[in-house]
Amino acid sequence: MFAGRIASCLTTSMRVLLLSAVALWCAGVPTVLGAELTLNVNNPAGSLIAQRAGDMKIEFGIPPQEKTGSAMLRTSLLRYDGDGALVSDPIASYQQAVTLTRQSVNATVSITIPRAGLFLVDATLLSENGKAVASKRVNVAAMSPRGRSSFPDFGVVTHFAQGKGAPEVLLPLVKSAGFSWIRDEIYWDHIEQKPGVFVFPKDYDAYLNRASKLGISPLIVLAYGNAKAYPELFGAEQSFPDSPEARRFFVRYVDEVVRRYGQMVTHWEVWNEPAFARLGYAGYVALLKPVYMQIKERSPQATVISCGGGGAGGGPGGDCLLEMSKSGALDYQDAFSVHPYMSPHIPETGYPTAGGPIASVSIPTAWPYLVQLTGQHPRTDGRRVQLWITELGWPSSPASAALDPTSQAAYLVRSYLLSRRYAGVTVMFWYDFVDDGNDPSNQEDNFGMLRNDLSPKPAYVASAVLNATLGSRKWHSALVDDENVKVFQYGNSEPVIVGWTTANTARVVSVQVPAGKYVQRDWQGAESQVTADGAGLKWRLGPLPSYLLPEAVVR
Repeated sequence: MFAGRIASCLTTSMRVLLLSAVALWCAGVPTVLGAELTLNVNNPAGSLIAQRAGDMKIEFGIPPQEKTGSAMLRTSLLRYDGDGALVSDPIASYQQAVTLTRQSVNATVSITIPRAGLFLVDATLLSENGKAVASKRVNVAAMSPRGRSSFPDFGVVTHFAQGKGAPEVLLPLVKSAGFSWIRDEIYWDHIEQKPGVFVFPKDYDAYLNRASKLGISPLIVLAYGNAKAYPELFGAEQSFPDSPEARRFFVRYVDEVVRRYGQMVTHWEVWNEPAFARLGYAGYVALLKPVYMQIKERSPQATVISCGGGGAGGGPGGDCLLEMSKSGALDYQDAFSVHPYMSPHIPETGYPTAGGPIASVSIPTAWPYLVQLTGQHPRTDGRRVQLWITELGWPSSPASAALDPTSQAAYLVRSYLLSRRYAGVTVMFWYDFVDDGNDPSNQEDNFGMLRNDLSPKPAYVASAVLNATLGSRKWHSALVDDENVKVFQYGNSEPVIVGWTTANTARVVSVQVPAGKYVQRDWQGAESQVTADGAGLKWRLGPLPSYLLPEAVVR
């Protein structure tokens, strides 16, 4: 209220300047009102993530300056520690003379990344008298040289159908982070803009072909309404096909899509977050049945996923599956999906429910409940309907959700570990890969593992290390499993032990492991040697999971 009253007294230009300063402050950039504040980073897309440690070039764009002359570009390279905190002492510093002009100029700085992990490049442009003229802070990363593997049960949401990002840039980064699935769309009104005329944009071919070549499996959402071709049937861009004629046209669109892409795509999700409260489950089932039959006629081995995440805004429970069972519609799906968002709550405890079938929406409660439902409600052929989590994520913006990039990384890794701990989920998709925008106060702009400029967040590096370390190992046993500490073993013959705390503080935990030599690996891939005797191992754990591997497994 007080801030709003102040804002009402400001001129438009003052508001713009103040909001820009606040945004930069949230990003950790020092600000001086009235000055040119931001250097641009002009690197090619994706080049801020290197596939190995070593030299990296950062090209800074210096904005036009009113005061021209000699200047100095001072650049520091800072590291993040095992808890995800930025260490203020630089590990390297660089200085480069530049000339300020009334036109934009570029300055390229060569830095050396000493090891795998996440780093911060902190650049400040100093005028001849030593005054800060402009600055920029940007994350860079070097990936671990350890053998990488793809998680068979984990994916990430992309937005290629929305024109966000180049597949030739982003899909190799998806692969490098260890994901074996992407979830994207093929919009009806993009391919049939005139009735009965189907034209597939090159963008769709591009991202599906690229994914196929990289061995990444796509899950494609079939949606939405088509007011372009059929304005009399669809009053809004995403209106649901709720008449026999609209459903017939939708099924024809589905058939054309499967006809074209059925060799590359074998997993289809029918709609995204249907507004069940408005259209009713019967309306959704009336569409699901003919869509299922048409897909199976064209591609008998395809997997058809119902529920679209569980309703408008997502859904944590099995309401949709139960309604499908009541409607006799289980035979018209191979799987169903939910979107059990929990932000800002942690994945171990989630948030409490009131009057629901489970006490809270969390991975330890929701996953077993949903798996139980699939066992209690099989198809008439006896097959269990698969459970898919097609969206789950936490934003990284303190201004929008009281979270930060380090917490986001911790919750990402812990969600995947817990999902495998409680089993039963065929594939889980993180929402999403790249930030949708740059507004720190907008949650929707901050769900990505990469920022909008494709610079890495901690979540990207942590995901890559998780995938490379855990691989396809299944959950084996719990060494510690209480409210505050989790220490789980994955795999048996070549075990990986993973531990973390659920609170935002670190603590030392005694863990009983066989005597011997181990390698401890943190969220960035940094390693240290530890030895366990028969009395157990004293292990310092924090919110970001750490890994313990027998020395023989690492070699």
